[in-house]
Amino acid sequence: MDIRQLRYFVTIAQEQKITTAAKKLHMAQPPLSRQLKQLEEELGVILFDRNKKKQMTLTYEGNVFLKRAKEILHKFEDAIIEVQELKEEAAGPLAVGSTIYCAALMLEKVSQMKEQYPHLTFNIWEDEPVSLLELLESRQIDAAVTTTLIKSDSIESKELEDIPCVLVLSEHTKRLCGETIKLKDIASLPLILLRTVNGRGVYDQVLHVCEQYGLDLQVVCECHDSATLLSLVSSGFGATILPLTMIPVHMRSHVKTVAIEDNPFVMTPAVIWRKDSYLPKPVRQFLQLF
Repeated sequence: MDIRQLRYFVTIAQEQKITTAAKKLHMAQPPLSRQLKQLEEELGVILFDRNKKKQMTLTYEGNVFLKRAKEILHKFEDAIIEVQELKEEAAGPLAVGSTIYCAALMLEKVSQMKEQYPHLTFNIWEDEPVSLLELLESRQIDAAVTTTLIKSDSIESKELEDIPCVLVLSEHTKRLCGETIKLKDIASLPLILLRTVNGRGVYDQVLHVCEQYGLDLQVVCECHDSATLLSLVSSGFGATILPLTMIPVHMRSHVKTVAIEDNPFVMTPAVIWRKDSYLPKPVRQFLQLF
């Protein structure tokens, strides 16, 4: 048994068909089938159940072996990266992710990394917290910034400073309020609220708090895209409530932010990364920025 056979086995488990696994591995089907047969003979167990449609389903033994095979391959890959980095400066790609609420915070750190390491390349994801966890566990990203801290035995995390939400208006409508605003006065404004697909976000917080205070909001638009939301706000379509970390630097000259008195809307971001895994230099440098 060798590393190559483990890679073959994991690929077959992922693709669930010998033909598609062979294509992904850039090899012919018969040699791949022989390698799998040799592996099963050496282990003395059947790793896959085969049906008439040539679908490959892992047996109980196959599932147990898949978990360990992935661990071995990940450790092997980590060892290669660690040794190669002994003579190299930080090199990419730096693969990181963020929830929609932490995008500006994450991009600020990415920009700092680019200044420090001009030759570094990047792979950036924006997704829901659960999806970011899956990307971490599948090693598609190495770190993420999220506002919903998901507990998992496979990750480590560090909570960051609380981020207050603010009222955001266009420069044309800033006359509607002063430097601060009370919650009851927000209810009189036309609002655009950002609504994420999954997870608890600002949308849920705003509705829950206003329900507690008996306030009827004028929600004129529910938006599912942050760029569109900020464009609508800057055009004067309505106001919104967002954490400061969501407003990119280039947009801050087009909108006005107003502090909310006795602010009930506060988000606590966290940076997360894989536990018990070698972190390449770019990832370690990225985490240090937090």
